[in-house]
This record gives sequence, C-alpha cells and structure tokens, in this order.
Amino acid sequence: MAGSQKLVPESSATGILGEVETVGILPVPDQQRTMSPGKMTIVWLMASASATTPLIGALLFHFGVTDMILAIVLSWLIGLVPAGLFSEMGREVPLTALIVARKSYGTAGAFLFSVLFTFVNMGWFGLNTAVAGETLSAITHMSGNLWFWIIGVIQVVLVLFGMKWLEYFYRYTSIVLLVCYGVLAFYLFSHYHVNMPGPTVPMAWGTAITTVVTFSILAWTYKVSTVSRFAIPASNPRGKTAFFLAPSVGIMVSVLVMGIMGMYSQQGTGNWNLALLGAHAPVWGVIAAVGVALAIMHTNAMNLYPSTVDLLVAINTFRRQTKWEQPIATIILGVLGTVLAILGILNHVMGFLDVIGDVIIPFTFIMLVDWVWVQRKKTPAAAFFDHPKTPRDWWRWSAVIAFGFGLVISIWGGNWLPGLFNTVLPLPVVGGLVSGLIYAGWEIPRGTAKA
Repeated sequence: MAGSQKLVPESSATGILGEVETVGILPVPDQQRTMSPGKMTIVWLMASASATTPLIGALLFHFGVTDMILAIVLSWLIGLVPAGLFSEMGREVPLTALIVARKSYGTAGAFLFSVLFTFVNMGWFGLNTAVAGETLSAITHMSGNLWFWIIGVIQVVLVLFGMKWLEYFYRYTSIVLLVCYGVLAFYLFSHYHVNMPGPTVPMAWGTAITTVVTFSILAWTYKVSTVSRFAIPASNPRGKTAFFLAPSVGIMVSVLVMGIMGMYSQQGTGNWNLALLGAHAPVWGVIAAVGVALAIMHTNAMNLYPSTVDLLVAINTFRRQTKWEQPIATIILGVLGTVLAILGILNHVMGFLDVIGDVIIPFTFIMLVDWVWVQRKKTPAAAFFDHPKTPRDWWRWSAVIAFGFGLVISIWGGNWLPGLFNTVLPLPVVGGLVSGLIYAGWEIPRGTAKA
C-alpha cells in the first residue's frame, strides 16, 4: 500500500524530457493551475468533437432532426449540474476524481473503479482510432491497419506532454478542425440532394436521451476534474459561473453541431460519417483527412490521458508513485487501445455505450453527493493518500450498496419498472438518481450527527 508520500511532484528533467508530464495523480502545483474558463471550454469543445460524434445523428436518425436537437438540449440540462460540480471539485482540490473516490467508496472501491475506467477509456481510445483508421483508409486507399498505428503513435506522443501542451494543441488547431468540417458540410449540401430528416417512428425520449448522455456528457463528467485541476483555483472567486458551465457547454455544443451534420449526412449519402465524402475527390480528400485526423487526436487525447491517470490511481493503491510512471503507462495503454481498434471494437459500439452508462452514471452521482454533502468540500488533498486504517477506509459499504441498486435499475429496471421509465425517462439517469438518494439518506444524517 502507498503509505505517506510526498505530495509535491519531483523536479522535472531539462530539455524535451522536462516537458513530459510526470505529475501523475499528485496534487497539481499552484504554478501549473492557470487554465481559464475560455481555455477549458475549448478543451472540452474539441475533446467532444470527435470523428465519431456524428454517429449520434445515425443512432437517432429515425426520430428526426427536431426531436434529436431537443433530446440533446435535455441531455445538456441533465448533465449540466454534475459536470459543473466536477469542474469545481478539481479547482477546490487539484486531484483526479478517482483519488477523491477513495473517500466516497473506500480505497479498495476506488481501486476497482480505477481499473474498470482504465479499460473503459482505453476502449473509447480504440473505438475512435477505429473510426479514424477506417475513414482515412477509405479516403487514401491505404491499409487501415497502417493508419491505426500512425494515429495511435501520434496520439501517444501528444498525451506524453500532458495537459499544458494538450491545451495548446486544442486551442491552435481548433480553427483548422472547424474549417475542415465546414468545407465538408458545404460539399454535402452542394453535391447531394439533402432534405430535413423527419421522424419515422414515435419519439422515445428515454431511449434518445440515454443514447446522448451515455455517448457524451455523463460519459465525460467524471473526467472533468482531471482537467479542471489545472484551472485557476477555486479560492479565486473570479469566473466561478464560467468555470461551472465551461465543460458542459463545450461538450454539448460539439454534440449538437456534429450530431446534426451526422444526421444530414445519413439522409443525403446513406452514411453518417461526413468525412467519407472526401474519398470522391483528391482535394476534398485532403481536407477530410486533416479534419478526421484532428478530430480523433482531440478526443482521443481526452480518452488516453484519463486512462493513464486512472491506471496510476490503481497502482498507487499498493505502491508510491514514481516519476516516470505516467509516460510509461501512456505508452502501454496507447498500444493496447490501438490493438483494440485493429480487433474491431467498432463492431460492438452499442453494447459498449450501454455498459458505460450503466456503470458511470451511478458512480458519478454518488461521488457528487459525497463530495458536496458528506465531505462538504473540506477534505484536504493529503488525506486522500492516507493509509487505510479501518475496514471503512478500505470499503465504504454505503456507497457500494447504493451503487449496486443503481446498477440493477440501469441494467434490468426496464423489465419491471413502468413503461414511463423506458419511453420517457433515461433509465441510467434514473438509476444514478436512486443511487445518489440512497447514499444521501444513509450518509448525510451520520455526517450531521458527527458535526
């Protein structure tokens, strides 16, 4: 077990190695906490603007564009508060969420979730790499496997340099990405007969919102503090509302715009992947290839980076963090994620999304209840690294049991709950709310009594 350890990162090397991020899971030093609300919005805008994001337009195609837009707006309203609270969490205590989860679920519980989310994020990395590889293969008529490895290596190199350089990359390539997809949208509307997609089946709000939140905002939410720990500390009152809104606005604006593009592409061409239009002409192909490559690099950095940090949390359960663990973990997970792309993770996308929502949403809601109303945002950073001394420190059974109830509802609730929970309400969100309420009813009175 990691006993007492220094909570200040070791001094960096010089030269290019000095730019490799090695802070790992330790508290981010104040001198590195400089990210503004605008920069954070761009980070999440670009992270959410994946080459895979237009797939939402295909998944919800039968509901029509108007109802899809409403489903995206409702999904934003559902995820607004959780994402905002996680943004504030990272600014209040500059740690990643899975470290904070040690007080919510116990050290052993946080370890298990860290292992699980390491593979979930690696799966997203593989999924997006697969979409990029297949798209670039179609555009360039080169081997898909070759593109998988090219994309994988570039993404690993980006993540090695950490959040400081990732933010620069997002900021200075955002215009290029917007131009590329804008040109592709122009090509779509000028070369194809495109009509406004209308509904072909009755709207099922529960199904539609579940698809959106598990594909976007609530799948990202627990990662928000991994970024906001580099933001201006919460002790500085300026921009509090902007920091609260930045992640959800960035995420959902991308989902809205690219979801619409994907739906119109599906209607006009029979394929949601707008970038495949570049396969029909050399100039358009170059533009599409650049756009796809940037979109994948943007979003996959925010899959590989949290995957690395989550793995470090799991390792830290048993041993003290060493300086070069973060870059080594990044390389290993990047290679494994690329292998997943080659093995065909894209063929299992819907099952993958279902698993994500069933697990992440109850986990997230319990963490928020614990941080805001049980810990009351007062736990110092060093306390999250204390050696467990009691069974309660290893396992917080109230959180584990509450999570179990939410998970059961998310997976099987549709078999026995009224139809309202299937057709109108998003079942994973219902499961998450039930988990949060059970945990609140269990722990908040105990905390009040102690106080």
